[in-house]
Amino acid sequence: MKKILSMIVVLACTGALYATPYNFQSASGLNACIEVDAWAGSGANETILVVDWNFMGGPYETESHAFGFRWDGTAYESDMLNAFHNAGIFTVTSGYGGAFLYNIAYDDGTDSHLHTETGSWNLASTDNPYAQWGAMSSDWTKLGEWDANMSGYNVELLQDGQLEGINAILWSGEYPSGQTFDDYPLDVPFVPEPAALALLAMGGLTLLRRRRK
Repeated sequence: MKKILSMIVVLACTGALYATPYNFQSASGLNACIEVDAWAGSGANETILVVDWNFMGGPYETESHAFGFRWDGTAYESDMLNAFHNAGIFTVTSGYGGAFLYNIAYDDGTDSHLHTETGSWNLASTDNPYAQWGAMSSDWTKLGEWDANMSGYNVELLQDGQLEGINAILWSGEYPSGQTFDDYPLDVPFVPEPAALALLAMGGLTLLRRRRK
């Protein structure tokens, strides 16, 4: 029985096999445990970039991934994306001299991501890891509680202790019937709480017991 329960717990955790739990301390003083797939750069400052493809252009097992970036001095969003690109973590394509994001292609051997609509992304940042991603404000400065990127990402400064978000949207394509871009917010890949994993394990154990009967 213990062996079976251990196997269930392992299976419950397989979704994070390639990610490492990281306790991110934000500039607002809030801590969040986030599954970070890879790191690039070095220095005293750090940010977490969350990219969410929102099931647009699958196949996927998970649609969002987090990546950590560290630097000293001044750095821009382009420095961060170029660092990930140059490290082979994902592939970035851009236009207008690096000011406009075309696409991000990611493949870790399990998940494969490429947005179906080139250039259809929303970019924003926040110092609150639990901020809600929402619709663009009428003045284009906010995405829900996140601060929208109003400039080219080659002039958008990074801030120590902030999350950076890049979220897939559809500008030309159609969402499923009855849905809009509001139904596809950026999803920060938080590490599941131990209690949640325990409940998942117990649920699997109950299912095994039922099948035995």
